[in-house]
Order: sequence, then structure tokens, then C-alpha cells
Amino acid sequence: MQIPLCLRERNATNFIPTGIHPKELNINWLSKLNVNPVSTELALLQRNAELVTENKKLKKELLDQKLLLLEYKAASEAKHEEARIREENLIKSNNVFKEEMRKQYELTNKLLQRQANP
Repeated sequence: MQIPLCLRERNATNFIPTGIHPKELNINWLSKLNVNPVSTELALLQRNAELVTENKKLKKELLDQKLLLLEYKAASEAKHEEARIREENLIKSNNVFKEEMRKQYELTNKLLQRQANP
């Protein structure tokens, strides 16, 4: 078995830098390259990756909208409950006022009857 000429002269450990670790590699720039698709399968894979990214973005937007809706519902329900309590208090105070006016009316009538019939 013959070793290729390019590897005969170099030691394999010298060929790969030791300072680079796979976790440190950032290859995000590869996805930004405008590569013409070699085949329809590659084009489909690229389109699928784009759709997955768009789908994730749309899901995040949907979750944000759901959160806003829940916040709006909570605020609306709190305001509705506050208005209901305010209305109940107004009805109670109106009934108290009516009762006081009825008592005042009866007292006034009694006083007028006493003056008319001494």
C-alpha cells in the first residue's frame, strides 16, 4: 500500500491544528452563501431549511400573540369585575337612599298630620 505523497511528508498530527475544537467552530456563514443547487434534492433541502426557520419564527410570533391575548383577557376581566362591583355598590347605595327618603317622607307626613289634627 502506498501512502499519498502529500501525507508522506507530513505527520497527521501536524496537519490538523490542535487549537481548533469542533465546539468552537462557527459555520453559520455557510447558510448565508448563495449556492446554486446541484440537484433538485439539494434545492428541496435548502427550501426545507428555510421553511423550518420561517416556521420557528412564525411559531414564536404566534406565542407572543397568544401571550398578549391572555394579558388582554386578564386585564379585561379585571376591569369587568371592577365595573360589576362598582355597579353593585351603586345599587346598594341607591336602595339605602330610597329607604332613607321613604322614612323621611313618612316622618314628614306624620308631622303634617299632627299639625292638622292637634
